[in-house]
Amino acid sequence: MSDRALSFGRLAEDYDRVRPGYPPEALRPVVGNLVVEVGAGTGKLTALLAPGRRVVAVEPDPAMRAVLDGRGRRDVEVVDGTGERLPVGTGEASAVVYGQSWHWVEPTAAAAEARRVLADHGVLLLLWNVPDVSVDWVRELNRLAGLPEAVPEFAPLELAGFSPGEVRHVPWQQPLTVDDLVLLFSTFSRVSTREPADRDRVLESIRASLAGRSTVSYPYVCVGLVHRRTPG
Repeated sequence: MSDRALSFGRLAEDYDRVRPGYPPEALRPVVGNLVVEVGAGTGKLTALLAPGRRVVAVEPDPAMRAVLDGRGRRDVEVVDGTGERLPVGTGEASAVVYGQSWHWVEPTAAAAEARRVLADHGVLLLLWNVPDVSVDWVRELNRLAGLPEAVPEFAPLELAGFSPGEVRHVPWQQPLTVDDLVLLFSTFSRVSTREPADRDRVLESIRASLAGRSTVSYPYVCVGLVHRRTPG
């Protein structure tokens, strides 16, 4: 896993405070009693997955794990690991879920490992919260931060041992104060890994573009790629 992927650890508390959760509708494909969540971070997705089932929350960053483990949930097992090396037995899981983390793994190895731990017809669900840049002011914030200004295209992946997938879109909004929205941008790796002076300049430009507002409803589209393990 890259240094950039692990850059979130030093921002764990800020990440936990302002990073978005997930709309419940996006988790509709998840079934069964044992779910493996890969790249669990501080547990933004874990809390929605856990009720009524056991979750193995896999997270390589110790600072992130500490926040998640501190929640003390009995139905969540917090473990060190990566998508390419899951500490779960063969065929034990009903679903493997990635929330905003698939892009950090080597896809061929991670798909093979997901297939190993999944039972037949188990679900591999990949989720991303994508800012809705069709909204003018959201697109402008991304421009200031050096983030994509166009809506990325998502298509089902070709994964060995999995059926052709489907793409699901769930629009939703996250209420934030302006201070927390600026803090949110500070947790993005393309901002947080800049030199301090450059990072501060970007954040101040974002704050200036929101002058006159105290709160916002920050719009997202939660994109899900749903793939099912083929038997054999």
